[in-house]
Amino acid sequence: MRFKPVKDFLSYIEECHIALADLYLRLSQEASDEKVKLLLDFMRNKEQLSYLNLHDYAEQAPQSLLDTWLDNIFDQSFPMKCQQMKLQPELAIDDVVTLAMKLDTQLIELMQTAAYNSPTIEAELALENLSNREEETLHHVVMASHEFEFM
Repeated sequence: MRFKPVKDFLSYIEECHIALADLYLRLSQEASDEKVKLLLDFMRNKEQLSYLNLHDYAEQAPQSLLDTWLDNIFDQSFPMKCQQMKLQPELAIDDVVTLAMKLDTQLIELMQTAAYNSPTIEAELALENLSNREEETLHHVVMASHEFEFM
């Protein structure tokens, strides 16, 4: 089993958010429905903010946390899967929400697993807090999607 420091794990999660933002941009450009385009733009902005927040967190985190080694037991193909994903231009709002929930849930589970398997309390709590933020953001996305339906 290979190991990876928390700073590299966080960098990978940042890459995932960038890949999601790129996916939502591509889907927005291909979408035919204006409400769906708006929701996808909203999703892209959310991913960019998530990236920035995580990047800022990593910049300010204690070095002891960033240098903590984690078991590298996770699939690192998430960004590539986002790049290769193809969907129909006739996406509905429900399709976007379902896709976002599926992809965000994968990231959240990845972070929760890393937290659970962390060798230190400091790393466990930090990763749990970050995954909780991701869950809150996902909840806001679902709530916002309802607003897009009634526009």
